[in-house]
Amino acid sequence: MRPGLFSRTNGFSFSDPGNGHLQTSTATTDKLGIRVGRVSSTGHEIDLTELNHFTILLPVQGRLEARSCRAEHSCRQGEALLFGPNRRTTRAVAEAGERFEANVLLFPTGMLNANLDMQTLEKTCELLETGVTVHHADTFGAPFLKFCDFLSTVIMSGSAMLGDRRHMQQMDTLLIELYGEFISRLADENSVDRKTRSAGARYVAKAEEYMRTNLDEPLTVSGIANAIGVSPRSLQLAFREVRSAAPREILALMRLNLVHEKLKSDKSAAGVTDIALQCGVANIGRFAGFYRETYGEKPSATRRRARAGLTGNR
Repeated sequence: MRPGLFSRTNGFSFSDPGNGHLQTSTATTDKLGIRVGRVSSTGHEIDLTELNHFTILLPVQGRLEARSCRAEHSCRQGEALLFGPNRRTTRAVAEAGERFEANVLLFPTGMLNANLDMQTLEKTCELLETGVTVHHADTFGAPFLKFCDFLSTVIMSGSAMLGDRRHMQQMDTLLIELYGEFISRLADENSVDRKTRSAGARYVAKAEEYMRTNLDEPLTVSGIANAIGVSPRSLQLAFREVRSAAPREILALMRLNLVHEKLKSDKSAAGVTDIALQCGVANIGRFAGFYRETYGEKPSATRRRARAGLTGNR
């Protein structure tokens, strides 16, 4: 990412280092100080820290994955990923031969504070620290998120609207109104049926922690559910509610991430299959396709490049 879009970039890598390409465009609204950006990439991963803004990530093409302090997220076009000030790792995944594209909006945290009472602010900040995915189809979020997409397009395309001062003032006014409605309802909408939802979040947190510490074991959904003391159905429902994915999908993603890291860092003579099996991967054939779709190259290519680097550093 270009310096200036976020507070600090801690690390960056392309999915395909030999053919990686990233293009970013940014602008800042005069009145509100909102940063608007457009990202186009062949696929990349970035470890970043944002200190001063509430961030909205709106994929236009491809898939966006993110990890924060206690959660993992995945979203596509028609969804938005929201974060408050935090440190996180995001992976932009280009799919089906197309580049990854996304709109990014960063709202000053002062706008967040101005719209919420203290109790709601605390709940919202806690929610945004780990991140939350909102669907454009969600009634409470649709007007604001669709307007954010529209605003990004207007600003990034250099539309003639930008030269109409009166029109831009009207857009600022509407944005403030929609933002206020959205942010004031965010915590409540993510706490509907609070007892059930908070229980579901706890189930997911416990299950994910159990998965992380047992990735090399032949885990099953029923086994995970039994380990954390819930029924398999309750666990499935909790993951659908909190992650919009099945436990098996999240487990596969965790194992894929672990294999990726080991392929890059393992100094032994182990090959791709050995490392994948060590990480609990059972279906090697399906794994190879999933890996290539996610990282833009075969696992053997990652391993080969990593070995060359390790050898060169001896």
